[in-house]
Amino acid sequence: MSAALIKVSQAKKVYQMGEERVFALKGVDLEIQQGEFVAIMGSSGSGKSTMMNLLGCLDIASEGSIALDGIELANLTKNELATIRNQRIGFVFQQFNLLPRTTALDNVTLPLLYSEVPESHWSARAKQCLEKVGLGNRLYHHPSQLSGGQQQRVAIARALVNEPVMILADEPTGALDTQTGLEVMALFQQLNQQGKTIILVTHEPDIAEFASRKLTFRDGALIADELNPQPRLASDGLGQ
Repeated sequence: MSAALIKVSQAKKVYQMGEERVFALKGVDLEIQQGEFVAIMGSSGSGKSTMMNLLGCLDIASEGSIALDGIELANLTKNELATIRNQRIGFVFQQFNLLPRTTALDNVTLPLLYSEVPESHWSARAKQCLEKVGLGNRLYHHPSQLSGGQQQRVAIARALVNEPVMILADEPTGALDTQTGLEVMALFQQLNQQGKTIILVTHEPDIAEFASRKLTFRDGALIADELNPQPRLASDGLGQ
């Protein structure tokens, strides 16, 4: 078997809150392979958001080791972590974080400003990503001209534009109605079938059922690591 895409060994995260030390993560071990679709679950305060921040290079562990694609994150400078975030990780958030006065095409192009992709290729690559998420006919629409589901699709296209090794999605259906959420989950399942690694953070058990593996956190510890051999197909619920 090839090396894991993500390898976490005894990762701890401690926050100093005045005189009190808060242990957000208490020695977590886990591996995620290339091409997996993993849901990270847990209630508020469980450690799932802290784990997401560490995997997304938004924070570093207080102790232990986290390696992404063979790179030990603890050894990197802030600038190097920023480069990893931009080039190897695609982020999708609950609130779509689109620039309101900018077209869908330009929103998707933004991450390329900090990439090594020649500027002459930016527009074509952004257009290709929008076509992949079904918005080839909305290239020049602004966010206010798009539905919530379409805005999230723009955000997913933006996450894909730098061809990252994984997509990290934080409550991506949280601002959407049920049917639109199904459309977004169907898109994630499609991307996963095409080989993209998806890590989804959610507190909703029904959303986690679309993933092929579920990691459950409680009180800073990983308490369950379950395979889901027959994930729900989001496409089955569309049109109902």
